[in-house]
Amino acid sequence: MSGQQQIPVAQASQAPSGESLAHPPKTRLAFRIGVVGHRPNRLQKANPGDLKALLKSLLQEVRKTVSDFPGSQPSHRNLYLPDPPVFRAVSPLAEGTDRIFAEVALDLGFELCCPMPFQQAEFEEDFKPPNALEAQSLECFRGLLGRAASETRLVRFELDGVRSQLAEAYGAAGRVVMNQSDLLVVVWDGEPAAGGGGTVQTMQEALSYHIPVVWVDAWAPHPWQLLRNAADLDCLIAGQRCVPASRSGEALEELRNVVTDALAPHLEPGRKRSDLREAFFQERRPRLNPFVVWKLFRDLVGANRLSIPSMRAPDFEKAVERDWPCDGGGVTRWVNSRLRPHYAWADKLADLYADAYRSSFLLAYGLGVLAVFLALMPVLSLESHSGDAFSIGAELVVVIGIIALIVLGNRGRWHERWMDYRLTAELVRQLRFLIPLGGGRPFPRLPAHLRASGNPSETWMYWHVRALEREVGLPDTVITGKYLTECRDYVLQVVVGQRDFHRDNRLRANRIDERLHFAALALFGLTAGAVFVHFLPHLPGASSLGSIKELAPYFTIACAVLPALGGALTAINNQGEFARIAKRSRAMDERLESIRARLRPEGSGALRLTQLIEMATTVARLMVDEMLDWRVLFQDRPLVPPG
Repeated sequence: MSGQQQIPVAQASQAPSGESLAHPPKTRLAFRIGVVGHRPNRLQKANPGDLKALLKSLLQEVRKTVSDFPGSQPSHRNLYLPDPPVFRAVSPLAEGTDRIFAEVALDLGFELCCPMPFQQAEFEEDFKPPNALEAQSLECFRGLLGRAASETRLVRFELDGVRSQLAEAYGAAGRVVMNQSDLLVVVWDGEPAAGGGGTVQTMQEALSYHIPVVWVDAWAPHPWQLLRNAADLDCLIAGQRCVPASRSGEALEELRNVVTDALAPHLEPGRKRSDLREAFFQERRPRLNPFVVWKLFRDLVGANRLSIPSMRAPDFEKAVERDWPCDGGGVTRWVNSRLRPHYAWADKLADLYADAYRSSFLLAYGLGVLAVFLALMPVLSLESHSGDAFSIGAELVVVIGIIALIVLGNRGRWHERWMDYRLTAELVRQLRFLIPLGGGRPFPRLPAHLRASGNPSETWMYWHVRALEREVGLPDTVITGKYLTECRDYVLQVVVGQRDFHRDNRLRANRIDERLHFAALALFGLTAGAVFVHFLPHLPGASSLGSIKELAPYFTIACAVLPALGGALTAINNQGEFARIAKRSRAMDERLESIRARLRPEGSGALRLTQLIEMATTVARLMVDEMLDWRVLFQDRPLVPPG
């Protein structure tokens, strides 16, 4: 971390499990390729051998690009753990395209993730006569599952679809495929959609979420094209059969670039200085947190509570294990055990840097007032200059301390680390309830009013969380009422926790804002009173007030120190943005309470996966929007000297 400072405290690196964990954990390199495509009834103009060969060549190209990635550029080294890459194929194993793709992927050593629109027993009804379109269809389906389980790794994700809502069931499975894909292969004949929830709908939805799509023509000779946005499908609007542009050499190079872009952290032009990725992965857990001034101030002014915070830094994972338990069983243990270390490091490091930043600006403004007082101390000893040297020396020390604190905080980029690490923690928290529901994308769209402050999807934080999601994948599970209840209860826990936080934060921020505002006004009122009393002996006929003249040095100091203190309190209020924080927390409280009412068990009725996904996505988007607004509020507020 050349040119950057960390919090200057003692270091420790022992993880609570006993395993040495000196730095925040990295992720394993992983890449996921999903497939959607036609069943045999729309593959009649395909050449099965050529189609299979083409899919194999595409997967081989992706596999080679991913394998070569760590050594392709110096900047790609050490981005991930040194373990071999994970290659995962995402296919529901429906007849036709899904199975051709899965066979090729298994031949190449890919893991298999199989999202099924129904529970397996019900899904298998599609592969029995008279529903089956292929000979020995059920045996083929079970054979692919068995092969994946024995040769690589198999994850079944059995959804809760029902036959009476067929399009919805297949659409839900398609969205899981989409969410679990870094690259989506679509075998499509170029004709308009025959119904809802099918190939075209999934492809269009993927493009709307900026998931790159490899479109392979279902008609021989199977040309293919890489699609990046909906405009690439203008042919659908024209009402004619779409045919991919055949540019094999250029398309292969474009495919390699797409894979590399998904794996590499990249920033918006001109924002390279904001990349704290290397700094984050070189962090260590400190033994001590000396920056307790903020907590003292917050509790005293905002909560009428005087308590001495502990200076011992917490053991990161132990500090979050109550909210992220890894004991017991079910989806809670599965997902928490994979995400908790990542959340704990980001969350607790964010807390430490928040304490450092906030304590520093409190100290800087407080020391500024002390510097004014020390500068005027010689006024108290007009006839004796014995105290001048002490006052001047003390003021010099205070001023140097202020400068050192500001320089240390800004060189160490404490407020940037606080914001980046906090956003990382919140994104991991959202993975905790999105992954068990089939995954999701916390940043599907960026509000226009935030674009001037930077695109959050072009940050190292988003890259890291997406890499973590790729590595974790999906649980091997059946979506039942009990499973959905467990997921719903966790989302509800998050919502209630966030609501309670914002309620407390609103009250505390309101108190701090009001009390600092009142104190500043009172200090300026006292200043006016001191100036008036100081001026009284100079009025005509005020010879009887001569005793006040003897107190003139004290009034001089009061007339300078009191407004300086009032100005410092106002500056602290502005730097802390307590009024705006209170308004934002009030708005969040109201939104979260509305969501809580929809999620509470007595008002939910029978749970369905699609309904819970909708509510969970709403929660995730709300939390992301709140975090983005918060980052915009603070990202341009580095430590500044009092003045």
